[in-house]
Amino acid sequence: MTRSGSAPTGALAPTSSVRFSGIDAARGLAIIGMMAAHVWPRDDTQGELLVDGRPSMLFAVVAGVALGIVTGGADREAVPRATARWRLLIRAGLLIALGLLLWMLPSGIAIILDYYGLMFALLIPLLFLPRPVLLGIGAALLVVAPLLRDEVVAVGAPVEQPWAAATEYLLTGYYPVLLWLPLLIAGLLCARSDLASTRTRWLMLSLGTLASVAGYGAAALLPGVDAEAHSSTAAELLGSGGLAVAIIALAMLLLDRSSTSRAITVAALPLVAIGRMPLTIYTAHVIVIAGFAPLGPAGRFAPEVGIPLFIGLSIAAVLIAGAFQAWRLRGPLEAAVSWLAGLAGRRGATMGA
Repeated sequence: MTRSGSAPTGALAPTSSVRFSGIDAARGLAIIGMMAAHVWPRDDTQGELLVDGRPSMLFAVVAGVALGIVTGGADREAVPRATARWRLLIRAGLLIALGLLLWMLPSGIAIILDYYGLMFALLIPLLFLPRPVLLGIGAALLVVAPLLRDEVVAVGAPVEQPWAAATEYLLTGYYPVLLWLPLLIAGLLCARSDLASTRTRWLMLSLGTLASVAGYGAAALLPGVDAEAHSSTAAELLGSGGLAVAIIALAMLLLDRSSTSRAITVAALPLVAIGRMPLTIYTAHVIVIAGFAPLGPAGRFAPEVGIPLFIGLSIAAVLIAGAFQAWRLRGPLEAAVSWLAGLAGRRGATMGA
């Protein structure tokens, strides 16, 4: 197993002494995938792209894993719980605020950060529950939340504020919080199962693959079952969520072991570097795409614009993240969020003592 530096950086994790390169690489892959989903050319006659929906779900599962790592990993008693909860609450608030600011830009992107912030906030009371309880809650949400969403849609969502906004965020929006919470719980369960263990990683790979086959297989074989991107059905959550767990496990099996070859390590460096400053890279790419709005909002770029834009964004992300990595610096937004969360967390823990 390879460990280096400090904890998974960025909006998705507080500071810790443990870092898994495979998790960073999976997070970096999610960022690149979201970039592709936002700028790669498409037309109304083609079906969904491979990068539709799946990178954002991978991002969510990685977030759950990272939160589990920095709150003790397999040992739930390893960190002060009050401090951890306060830090997560502040991070959630900062993500919501940044997400709402990015929504104001003419990017055409369905911003995910404010939804993630709400997911973090709802995860706070679940953070230190035993694994069987977490599993039960995640399974219950996987079944009940889509049914509740369908019922709300059938009877008509409320139009009065703030109920309309709450309903959209929790059930009917682009990244419905109650429906996506099982993804973070799945990542948290992985972290509570000792990620340093090769057995845990193979189990994640096996179970993730089975879940993905079950979700997408059900959609392919059973009438009326949908697993399209952003449908947030149980089939999509199983399919994409299981795929995310399998990707994380495979990345760790390749990168976080003592016998990892230098060739694999070097090849993964760009993804690892991007994965260590995800909030900065994500925010920057939204701002850049907003600047190209006159040429077509996200998802509607012509090939002569979208393909060079994706290449340019990817190269810029690799160069910027690589430079920060070489200088041993955190991304500016990651550093700011971590500092604010740490400061508020210490004060909150003192008040609660």
